[in-house]
Amino acid sequence: MPAGAPAAAVPAGHAAAEGPLPAVAPEDERPLAEGELRRFGPGVPAAAAAVWHGETEPDRPVRRKGRRRLLAVLLLLALLALLAWRWYSPSLAVTSVAVATDPAGPPCGGAAVVTATAQTNGHAGKVRYRWVRSDGGTSGELVQSVPEGTRQADLVLRWTFDGHGTMQATATVEILSPGQHTAAASFTYSCP
Repeated sequence: MPAGAPAAAVPAGHAAAEGPLPAVAPEDERPLAEGELRRFGPGVPAAAAAVWHGETEPDRPVRRKGRRRLLAVLLLLALLALLAWRWYSPSLAVTSVAVATDPAGPPCGGAAVVTATAQTNGHAGKVRYRWVRSDGGTSGELVQSVPEGTRQADLVLRWTFDGHGTMQATATVEILSPGQHTAAASFTYSCP
C-alpha cells in the first residue's frame, strides 16, 4: 500500500487481500457460457423468434382495403341513384286553377276568404304563386309545398276590409311555376 493512502476497512475474521482486486465485467458484457441464456426485458415471444430464425412465415395482416372500397362504391351508387331519381322522376305540374269566394262579400269591417284550387298531376313539388288585388295590393311570391299523391292544392287569400262604402273587389291568383296559370274571383264589399 502506498504511503499516505487510506487503509481499506476489512471486516473481522477476513484476511486482507494483497494486491489489486480483479476487474469483473458487467453482466451484459460477460461472454456466455455453453448453454447459458441471457434475457433482457420481458423477452421475445416464441412466434416472433421462430419468424426471426426463419422457421415459419410471418402472419400477413388482415387487409381492409377491399371493405373500404366496397363501402365507397356503395355510397357512390346510392348517391347516383338519388340524383337519377331526382332528375328523372316526373315533376309537379299544375293542370288548372279555379278561384272561389262568397259573392256576397264580407260584412262591415270583415274579411273575405278567397281560395284558389290548383289541380295537379299528383307528383310532389312546390307551387309558386302570388295574389293580385284590385285595390293595387299584391302578396309577393308565395310557395305552397305539395306532397306526393296530392291532386289539388288550396291557395288561400284573406283580404280584410274596413270602413263604410261599396267596392267591387277582384282577387286574381297568378301561378308562377310550374307552368303559368291565372284565375280570378270578384265580390262586392258593401258597408252602409
